[in-house]
Amino acid sequence: MDQRQMFFTPQDVQAVIRQTRHNKEIPIYVITIIAGIVGVICLLSQFEAETSFLNDIKEIFDETNPSDSFGIAAILGILIFILGIIGGIGAFILFFISYLASLYGLYADQMSYSIRVSENNYPEIYAKVLEYSYLLGWRKPPEVYVQQMNGELNAFTCWVPGRVFIQLNAEMVDIAYLEHKDFDTLFFVMAHEFGHAYLHHVQIHYTIWNTFANFIPFIGSYFLLPLLSRSREYSADRVAQALTGGKNQIDCMMLLAAGRHAYKYTNVYDYMAWVDKRRYNIIERFARFIVNMFADHPIMPYRTSAILDPYRRSGKLL
Repeated sequence: MDQRQMFFTPQDVQAVIRQTRHNKEIPIYVITIIAGIVGVICLLSQFEAETSFLNDIKEIFDETNPSDSFGIAAILGILIFILGIIGGIGAFILFFISYLASLYGLYADQMSYSIRVSENNYPEIYAKVLEYSYLLGWRKPPEVYVQQMNGELNAFTCWVPGRVFIQLNAEMVDIAYLEHKDFDTLFFVMAHEFGHAYLHHVQIHYTIWNTFANFIPFIGSYFLLPLLSRSREYSADRVAQALTGGKNQIDCMMLLAAGRHAYKYTNVYDYMAWVDKRRYNIIERFARFIVNMFADHPIMPYRTSAILDPYRRSGKLL
């Protein structure tokens, strides 16, 4: 047990997480659920074409038999209604199965091409997996994998029924074992991914509504979902700060900005001073606003400002 653990219990860490979660995330998520319901309605309406031939028959029958007040026309109407319901339910089941299949595809990729973190493979990382799981109150630690991704600096969290798994790109792990012997920055990245899992960002009851909201043209996919995603990134950063005590949080931001070779030689305070000096340039402010509005992660000046905020206020979404 390290020194930081002596002063932070699981209850302490989880209380901090509850207090610092982005204050717009839950309201935006509620709006996303509403949008998802609208998206489901839009999806079901697409199956109207499947029964259009019955509608055509019904219209022809109505025209040729105007005296029939019930009979075949009514039966066709009922049949159309029943087939519409069956088609909608069948489409939803097919969509749900396809969605789960895509998640299991990602999990299969981990087992096929990745190295699982264990007591013998990357034991330093495995020790942190156990520590963070303890602090978050998890009985079952997530599975963590390392995979070579041709130079891409990234990590992600995913879920399949019964388990959460995290991928750390090997290029992120290099900074700990090869480049700078910098385990703390890697641990902050991993703690961020733990945050997504802890806040249920990857579980199906959360993500399914995001998928359905995509069926709403423009608003869902180009505005609402990126807005929700940015709020989740801020929340996951706060979880990482709670788990790590904020250690090497600035190096983590500079790693994402400057890359794994140069980030140790980048002065974040000079970087932020340059950004702040130019905040009165209307063109640059507008350009930043546009880029951020459509981004699924907050742009680096906004995210770094939130990380540096001593009061842990919610980050800027727009």
